[in-house]
Amino acid sequence: MTIWVPDLSADSRPTYLAVADAIGAAVRLGQLRPGDQLPTHRALADLLGVNVSTITRSYREAARRLLVGGEVGRGTYVLGLASEAALFAFQNRPEGGVIDLSTNRPPVGLSEGDLSEGLAALGQGGRFLNYPSPGDTRLHREAAAAWMDRRGLRAEPDRVLVCAGAQHAVETALGLLGEHGDLACEALVYPGLKAVARHSQRRLHPMAMDQEGVLPAALEAACRAGLRVAVLSPTLNNPTTATLGLRRRETIVAIARKHDLLLVEEDVYGLLPEEAPPPLVALAPERVLYVTGLSKTVAPGLRLGYLLLPPMLQARAREAEHHTTWYVTALTMALGTAWLEDGTAWRRLGAQRKELAARHRLCAQGLRRLQWRGEPHCPHVWLPAPPGGPERFTRRALEAGVVVVPSEVFAATRAVQEPGLRISIGAAPDRATLVQGLARLEAVAETLGAEEG
Repeated sequence: MTIWVPDLSADSRPTYLAVADAIGAAVRLGQLRPGDQLPTHRALADLLGVNVSTITRSYREAARRLLVGGEVGRGTYVLGLASEAALFAFQNRPEGGVIDLSTNRPPVGLSEGDLSEGLAALGQGGRFLNYPSPGDTRLHREAAAAWMDRRGLRAEPDRVLVCAGAQHAVETALGLLGEHGDLACEALVYPGLKAVARHSQRRLHPMAMDQEGVLPAALEAACRAGLRVAVLSPTLNNPTTATLGLRRRETIVAIARKHDLLLVEEDVYGLLPEEAPPPLVALAPERVLYVTGLSKTVAPGLRLGYLLLPPMLQARAREAEHHTTWYVTALTMALGTAWLEDGTAWRRLGAQRKELAARHRLCAQGLRRLQWRGEPHCPHVWLPAPPGGPERFTRRALEAGVVVVPSEVFAATRAVQEPGLRISIGAAPDRATLVQGLARLEAVAETLGAEEG
């Protein structure tokens, strides 16, 4: 059993919520690790001087957030995917009035009739209840390669692996590079990479960033330290929204070539900007494993991701198929192929660009008292150094009925190099709800600013 007692001395909220939030903070900071057993209800109640029922309620709230789990008679344990899974814990919150701006996803409600029309066009073929045929897979590879062509790539279908989402594609890429060990990455990364690294028992080595993205000097230092693989998100970084300019990309590629560094490029947002710099793979196709997909541009429910391998790894593509393409259903693959070929995917992308641009204009109006960063077609914005600090601001925002995500969740290691928080503007069900959420965040900022003043 782990001897863990939260410090609630400066917390004026209900004790059960304060304890649940303290568990989440301890997990994010590494003070509590997956598998740690928490004190019993009675033991923690005695240590804090509260009723056992209060701790029972705290643990129940922590379990609802997917932070802990357990069984009667066995105890309560920290879950392995706590901080990442917690991002999805508020979507179906039973209490009314909570606005979820924590989950990074495309705006909902855009051309939802596409699904019924697409399924009707596929017909009632029983083949969709079987495994995908080699022909189905080939057609989808060709459609995926054509989709990448819209990003300025000339992708050969035989070098494309179809995966069950972009995170699956990242995990596959790292599996193919298993002999290369630990990973260099941006100081702030999307939580899925942290989960993949932990699962594969790799350490993440954070590289310093500025508002454009990873610093060349930091990449050079990582190479000199012996790192052989770097995972980068050079376009609309999640969470900071940073985008590397062309000159910086050329410098990054030159450093990679100098040190024979392999790059895994995560480019799921690459098609959202109307004019984005070319992906790293276009500059160095011989050493970049390129990851993209349809979740952030077309529809997350399709769960279609793509891994474009460099020519030197093409022979491994067929070896990896049983762990990639076989995870994708025949129905999903057929619907994805149809949407890529008939223009539905491109139309949905255009609708999303338009909606996100409108939501960014709402941010410009609704976050006037806050310094924030974001691009017109990015599904999230970044608040560096919010009043009161990220953790306190996030807690106050939740009390005000808005869920946002602090930088600790994105930090590649325990040390947070740029304190801030992410607001996922695509998560709001409509613009009116987003306006309401932004107004609440402005009020929180004003209150915390007054307290600091």
